[in-house]
Amino acid sequence: MTTEVLQRALPVLWALGPQIVLDLGCGPGRETSALAALPGVRVIAVDTDPQALAAAPKRANVLFVRADAARLPLAAAAAQAAYSFGLLQALGRGGDAPIRRLMQELRRVVHPSGVAVLGTLADFRRNDRADRSLTGAEVSKAMRGLLVLHELIGLMDVDARQRRARYWYIAATPRPPP
Repeated sequence: MTTEVLQRALPVLWALGPQIVLDLGCGPGRETSALAALPGVRVIAVDTDPQALAAAPKRANVLFVRADAARLPLAAAAAQAAYSFGLLQALGRGGDAPIRRLMQELRRVVHPSGVAVLGTLADFRRNDRADRSLTGAEVSKAMRGLLVLHELIGLMDVDARQRRARYWYIAATPRPPP
């Protein structure tokens, strides 16, 4: 399944040319394959769940890594892009601090000329979700001083249960350190 967020992200990521793309919170790799299909791309797919990583389809240009997305085993500016769908809402269960730590890590590992594309739940109509919807203000606040927000667009998509849901598409670049 390719989400509306990923469909919008693919041309943005492709425009960067051959690169290393991080797939943060990749789970069983549902969207990893679409990222890996971009010409010249190598994907580092990251998740904390070893069972999800073991179930992910293997590809020559994908390295699956068990790690915390807020503490990546990568050098500074090691990736040209980062992609994530759903990680922000999962981190949001722990309040604002885990989201802020992720933004700090994105600033560290994404090259200054690169981009971070994030998708997160923005569906305030339904209260039956375990994950927390984030407001645009919360996203902007978490990025403040770390990432430069270029796009924050609301999209409709279908969730895992085939129900319509609203999501944010977020594209940002790392802010240079002071």
